[in-house]
Amino acid sequence: MKFHFFKRKECTVPTAATWCAASILCVVVLAACALTVHSFLAPVNTVPSDILVVEGWMPEYALQRVAADFKTKGYRLMIVTGGPVENGSFLSGYNTLAEVGFRTLVKLGVDSTRVVAAPSQFVRKDRTYEEAVALKQWLERSGTSGCSLNLYSLGCHARRSHFLYTYVLGKAYALGIVACADQSYDSRRWWRYSNGVRAIADESLAYAYAVAFSLFASDLRN
Repeated sequence: MKFHFFKRKECTVPTAATWCAASILCVVVLAACALTVHSFLAPVNTVPSDILVVEGWMPEYALQRVAADFKTKGYRLMIVTGGPVENGSFLSGYNTLAEVGFRTLVKLGVDSTRVVAAPSQFVRKDRTYEEAVALKQWLERSGTSGCSLNLYSLGCHARRSHFLYTYVLGKAYALGIVACADQSYDSRRWWRYSNGVRAIADESLAYAYAVAFSLFASDLRN
């Protein structure tokens, strides 16, 4: 009796035509993702509201857009969020980005009696989450809980900000989102710019982390 350690078997393998079709499909899927991922990460979806919330760390050209919308779209109140200033606080005299954004918007012509700063505390991570917590605390202290708001953020960061602010505020609030254009790259051809590629990659991962973080936190509460 002979012992065999190996034996021959027939198996089915893809043909050249199959590999070609699969390659074409991959190219089509990647192209579709490239054309739609930016609009997904940078949404514009407002709700009827007279309260505007803005992240104070945004560049001045984005704050100019915010100031213009505040004056022309019927808002009565603007709330500026933001955490501690990491560089330049000794020179500027402002300790938080909420204060920096507040002063910038006033310089841009926003009535100082209609804009407030809601600064958040220093954290090593989850800074956007802490901004949302500070906003909710301000709303509750001021007696404006359970209202609708429109949040202004920058470019690809908007999807994550909207998700985390919605998560923190809860169902009692209706929250719209406006993604101001990031002028460091052309959003229609973001893959041609290093800033665009970094923004898409960073914010895609950060958004996935935010979703996972919220699910994990929900499991802990349950």
